[in-house]
Amino acid sequence: MKKIVFNSITCLLVIISVFFFDVNRAGAITSTNEVKYTMQKDKEIIKDSDGKIRGIVYFQYPIVEGNSESIHKINDTLKNASKEYMSSETAQRLKEYTDGAIENNGFWSENEQYYYKTTCKVTYNDNEVFGLHMKMSWYAGGVYNQTDYGYTFDVTSGELLGLKDVISGEPTEIKKKIWKAAKEYLKSNGSFDNNAYSIIRKYKLKDYKFYLGKEKVYLCFESYELMRGTGWDIFSLKSKFE
Repeated sequence: MKKIVFNSITCLLVIISVFFFDVNRAGAITSTNEVKYTMQKDKEIIKDSDGKIRGIVYFQYPIVEGNSESIHKINDTLKNASKEYMSSETAQRLKEYTDGAIENNGFWSENEQYYYKTTCKVTYNDNEVFGLHMKMSWYAGGVYNQTDYGYTFDVTSGELLGLKDVISGEPTEIKKKIWKAAKEYLKSNGSFDNNAYSIIRKYKLKDYKFYLGKEKVYLCFESYELMRGTGWDIFSLKSKFE
């Protein structure tokens, strides 16, 4: 009898072990939907005669690990974006403004810095989709401006995804969802802004700036874009990814 009880317990332990192995294996399979990456920052700084940093231009982005053609495509897209950014007219103008302020002692304070910078945050990394939130900011002694946008990649192809790929429905249905979300957002921020709403409605799907978050898609409008001054506007819709 004791031997039979022992064998039963042994079999039960084996079954439990197999169960936990399968659970862990399932977890491992799920985790392969995420890509591994390291953050990179291309940067140029401008110092005054005392060695103090007075101007900064930089662009932050991830380098995705892997040797597949799709991964190379993602990395090339981001590297090229950084290259264009660092050599852009806006970057050159920031450096000129900084040099002028150094030469003419035009800074407001001892520690003031001018900058043209873009930071990056990974906001979605699952289901073979890699989503980035990019935040560009500009300051050169006057008004602060901000632009938010995103990159959303299909990891299997390396292609960029559009709104129709991350929100459920046909294009006309997606536009109606955007208009509804815009109405709710504008109503929640004080008196309804008909002019801003009219601008939002005029855009084609491909013209909206957005980034993908967890269960949400965030539509972004930069400073002055909706004729609402230096502030910026961001509101969300439900994503097709649960």
